[in-house]
Amino acid sequence: MRALLVTLAAIVLVIALLLLGDGGPNRLRIVGRLGGAAAAVLVLLVFFALYVAAERRRERTEKDFEVAPWMRRRTNADAQKDAGSPAPERARRDVRADVERMLTNADDALLALRDLMEHGGAEDYGALPALLGRTAVASWEGPRPVGANRLRRNGRWWLMPRSGEPAGAAYDQLVAIEATLNAWDDLVSRRWPEKMTATWRLAQAFSEVCDLKPHEGPGRQLERALLDGVDAEGEWGCRVRLANDIEDLPAPFRIEATFRANLSLGLVGVSAAVPRPGCFTMFEENRRPAWARAYALRLALLLARRAFAASADVRRVAVSCHEHGSSATVLSLDLDKRSLERLTGLARRAELVERGLPEDPSLRFSVSPEGWLDPVEPLLDLGCEELSPAERYRPVELDETPCDEALRRACGARRVRDLGIMERAARAMAWDDVSGELGSTTQEAVSRLVALREESSDATVAEACERTCRALVEGTADVTDTRALAEVFVNGHALAHAARRARGALSGEPTPDILSQALDALEAALSPLVETGAYLDDRDHVYRYFNSIPERVAYNLAHLDDAREVCLVPDEYYTAHSYAARILGALGRHDEALAHAEELVRVAPVTPDALLCKARCLEDLSRIFEAADLLMDGIMLSSTARDMAICFYRLAFMEWKLGRSDLSVACYQRAIDLHADVAEQAAHELEDLLAGQPGLSRLADEGVLPALEAGGIPVGAVDELRKRTRDAVAACADAGLFALARPLTGALLELCRDDALVGVYRSLSRP
Repeated sequence: MRALLVTLAAIVLVIALLLLGDGGPNRLRIVGRLGGAAAAVLVLLVFFALYVAAERRRERTEKDFEVAPWMRRRTNADAQKDAGSPAPERARRDVRADVERMLTNADDALLALRDLMEHGGAEDYGALPALLGRTAVASWEGPRPVGANRLRRNGRWWLMPRSGEPAGAAYDQLVAIEATLNAWDDLVSRRWPEKMTATWRLAQAFSEVCDLKPHEGPGRQLERALLDGVDAEGEWGCRVRLANDIEDLPAPFRIEATFRANLSLGLVGVSAAVPRPGCFTMFEENRRPAWARAYALRLALLLARRAFAASADVRRVAVSCHEHGSSATVLSLDLDKRSLERLTGLARRAELVERGLPEDPSLRFSVSPEGWLDPVEPLLDLGCEELSPAERYRPVELDETPCDEALRRACGARRVRDLGIMERAARAMAWDDVSGELGSTTQEAVSRLVALREESSDATVAEACERTCRALVEGTADVTDTRALAEVFVNGHALAHAARRARGALSGEPTPDILSQALDALEAALSPLVETGAYLDDRDHVYRYFNSIPERVAYNLAHLDDAREVCLVPDEYYTAHSYAARILGALGRHDEALAHAEELVRVAPVTPDALLCKARCLEDLSRIFEAADLLMDGIMLSSTARDMAICFYRLAFMEWKLGRSDLSVACYQRAIDLHADVAEQAAHELEDLLAGQPGLSRLADEGVLPALEAGGIPVGAVDELRKRTRDAVAACADAGLFALARPLTGALLELCRDDALVGVYRSLSRP
């Protein structure tokens, strides 16, 4: 048809040129005809050359894939030979939305897909039924039901049995179905050359994986929120951008990747799970290992490209690929920007599948006899000191390093140690230093511990040395039992023993005698400390307990004008008073219990747990109004979403006791919304409350906060808390204080609830 049109056009032009040369005198007519003929011939030659060039360009697109028969252009003979092969995509425009609604509304997504596969026609669903026919949709024997969720970050499908992730072959089958849905999305959402098979189009889409761009969606909003007002070019900014990009990449297979970074060396390491050959059901069975190998390389290059894009300071990226559920590396890359471009140029080519992975000094792999990948030694161990320097995870309690301006501003700390919360840190570090030098005999161990006692300037370390020596000499500890010795050294004081005994007594259903004995032990251990005022504030020192790093940051920022040094109270001092209050409450001695609770509030003024203990004592004394006010104070000073949720949960009960059931409903709903740990129990109690009071109903989500405000209850300054936590974690991460940055990121994660932030949290963990 194209050749006929070109020929007709050329003939018309020749006639026109000859007619133009047919006017005037005879001599001029002859010259005109000769000129017209020459022009016509020239036009014919030009048309022919243009036609040949166009045909070559058109055919080159197809001939590029002649080396791979499964990618060639589909012919009528092919259609007759393989009626089951997916046809070119001609689905209705709205069919994608139809499938999405079908899966979203289905009780079991796999049953819905089976129904579609058996009854959906190509005129409505294009290649999807045929592609599903190659998967395990019809033969699925894994856990059911299976839910389907289109991820808001990258628009991809995610399938998951409601009972949890399947294992082994069932996992691969599920991922294959999931990838088929995602690949079909690509088929119907893009423009393709005419008459190209669905398989050809899939091959094209898969060859472009290494160049995928992150979706511009809600992830960009999160990135701005996490970087607003902080140094966006430091460790924190790099990690946020990379984690965000990974979540936003619209790859056909789910991306499971973790990473580490050390910007001081310009180095990023990425670990990624790659799909096994069994996941590539959209291609012929004998070609699946080749497709899996090619995809592994393309995915690795894609992740490396995003790592380079995360920060201008990144100069080197190492990627280790492994199978799902295994830590063994099957593909390893160590790239700079030049080697990334070199390998990406090769990976874009369609013949990568047929010819295999390229030999390159930046790439390491080994092909198994079955065509898949055997384990190899990674080019860079992602747990190495380069990527994760040990100093980043050092305890901060003894670090006298002055804080930089960002840390002072975000965390209220003058020295790094001003962010510590563990009183036993000095003993723990001393034990780590000395434990390998104790020798094999009691005499050697005692000698070394005596020397340490003389060397140490910390009174608690000297006391620990004496205590451990005494245990060795008396035979209550053995030099070969290092675990028991460590416990004696770090936590072997009398208060710790009493607290452990009380904890045991409170478990189960203790008798009054057991509780009384535990209480006697607690009071015997606490009495010397109370009598000497060991932890009473003075002109130069305040003694404080903190339950978390966010609490320490909150305290520092609230007491910037207090020049006194903060000394940490032992955990056991706090827990001893807490257990004493609980035991006394169980014994009906509520006034005495309240005294212990008030001591908790004194040493832990920003710890909601202390206020909860006091509120319980006030409740036992029927001082409900005071208990409710105290819980509202707890809401306002909470440093984590979990603490705030617990305060709302307890306040719901107090409001019910005060006869304000409508406010009780609002408090329960606020607790449910704030934290999953509290949500289940709060939901049960809310249902009981609604069932017991006709006319009482659940509030609309948007009505919860106004109801609380109308009732004089603080809603919790979540936005302010989120900003404060973000500023603190960014400053700590950029300062290389990962022992602080990681728990702060965990607290921020409770406030933001995003998978990208989970990636940042994991990147800060110790290898």
